[in-house]
Amino acid sequence: MKTQNIYIQNTNFKSGLTCKIIKDIKSTNVAKAQEDFKKIGMNADFKGKQAICANFVYATNILYDLSEKFKLPFDFVPYAVRVYENKELCKPGEYRAFSINDTGKILTDEPSFIGGSIFFNSNHSGLFQSNQLADKDYKNGRRSSSHFLTNTLHEWFHTIHMDLMYKKLGYEGECPILRDEYHKEGVNNGLTEYERLSNVDLKDLPESFKRYIGSYAIEENSLLEVFAELMTKITTDSLDKNLNVIKNPLDNLPKDLPEKVKFELERTLDI
Repeated sequence: MKTQNIYIQNTNFKSGLTCKIIKDIKSTNVAKAQEDFKKIGMNADFKGKQAICANFVYATNILYDLSEKFKLPFDFVPYAVRVYENKELCKPGEYRAFSINDTGKILTDEPSFIGGSIFFNSNHSGLFQSNQLADKDYKNGRRSSSHFLTNTLHEWFHTIHMDLMYKKLGYEGECPILRDEYHKEGVNNGLTEYERLSNVDLKDLPESFKRYIGSYAIEENSLLEVFAELMTKITTDSLDKNLNVIKNPLDNLPKDLPEKVKFELERTLDI
């Protein structure tokens, strides 16, 4: 399912939340947005959390514009988005947000979710709290961007990465929906290869790139996290203060990308 523009009031963004952004987010009609998302194939339940809902609206429009203006393969729409409480998780854990690349049981009171779904912790859904955490992580060198859309774009780029890899390498898992969408004749190893990237030795990456991408992805030893952080960084650097796309984010890529990172971008984005 491809992204489409979803209307929300215009915004005005500098380095953090402005009065205009706060006003716009607080006027977001969550129920209306969820109905709009349903029309493009996203089953969203934001549990009334306006900040998370608004962020997904902004991200949808940005990714749509990037797909249309620069023909970038960013048109994947997450199958589902959920805001959850910790007690709802089938497997206990402390996360701000996460995505899944294969279908499975995630929340105790809901059926299995399709791979390519995103989950946000309600404990980290506050308007000011989430922005302060983004600022803190960036200042401490953990994340690549302090933009208020960082977490939303990061998780969405995980699902885009999944989509691109399954399209190239196929899907060999058990989910019938993903098999119908991605299974190829012959060898299918997209799921295996995607999961392999979650544990890759990144110690040899140049220190300058480690600082650029942030310590979080490096500490996770995950090219999946490097991909999501890198795409988030170059995307947020391509926006003006009104969240309009003003340049191709690929033009923001560092000139001296490490070979293993460059290889992953080339095979998924065809650059």
